Amino acid sequence: MGWHFAVDIRSVNGRFLDFSLRCPEEIRQIEAWLREQINATTQRGKLEMRIQVRRQHAVPETLQINEKLMANLLSLVSDIRTKLLDVAAISPLDLLQFPGMILDASHVDQDFLQEMVKRLTPIALRSLAESREAEGERLASFLRQRLNGIRDLCTTLEAQLPHWSIAIERRLKERLASLGLGMDAKSSPIEFEPSAEAGSPREGKGPLPDVPLPHSLEFQQRIAQELGLFAIKSDVAEELSRLRAHSDAIDEILNRGGACGKRLDFMMQELQREANTLGSKSHMLEQSRASVDLKVLIEQMREQVQNLE
Repeated sequence: MGWHFAVDIRSVNGRFLDFSLRCPEEIRQIEAWLREQINATTQRGKLEMRIQVRRQHAVPETLQINEKLMANLLSLVSDIRTKLLDVAAISPLDLLQFPGMILDASHVDQDFLQEMVKRLTPIALRSLAESREAEGERLASFLRQRLNGIRDLCTTLEAQLPHWSIAIERRLKERLASLGLGMDAKSSPIEFEPSAEAGSPREGKGPLPDVPLPHSLEFQQRIAQELGLFAIKSDVAEELSRLRAHSDAIDEILNRGGACGKRLDFMMQELQREANTLGSKSHMLEQSRASVDLKVLIEQMREQVQNLE
């Protein structure tokens, strides 16, 4: 008369390690050891370990009722009857069908069973690691494709930056002209240098005191200054540069291999931050569309990063 053993480990995506064990009572005594093996080889994901142990014959030689389990069930049924009306009576067959109610009273060498499970557990863990490695390679290829998509969008946007700068300036001047506040058409193109004022938006502070009269030199200079500040705030070159840098950093993480899920989680946040800033600075339809496309690519990557160790 022999034994049948099966150790199966299934993994579901998850940011943190969540381990659950389903096994016969004879194996429950080594649960702490099993958890140690899982913690030593796995860092994230929801893992369910199922261990099956049974004799290689149809009917156990000796059967007995699990008296303790039956007493607990009957006590619960009694409590329910005190709170609910018209509760159906529980039959002996119902009790016998409850998992764990029937015990095999023949001799079982628990040390032997536990030792066999300890031998099989490393094999199951290696199989899980191989499966995860294959999945990791597939996901890495998926992420690299999205990174190339981000780089392509950056290239397209970078090529349009000079044209957008001119278009935004022209649009603002036309708007000012429609209000009768236009600048001298013969004036030279606006030139400006970044200043501390660029990071100090005036929204919500009310009108400035002593506003100069329209068409005065002081007014024209102030308009030029405001146009310059607006151009600085609308410039997305820095965001595009950081998007490229983050993409290269993610490539390096993928190339190094190993457990990289948490680092990639952080990089996804950095990419999302730059995409949000790019969207907030968009004043052209093409920029807005590119920002949406970027966010779609980043979200696709973020979802898959949850699958990486």
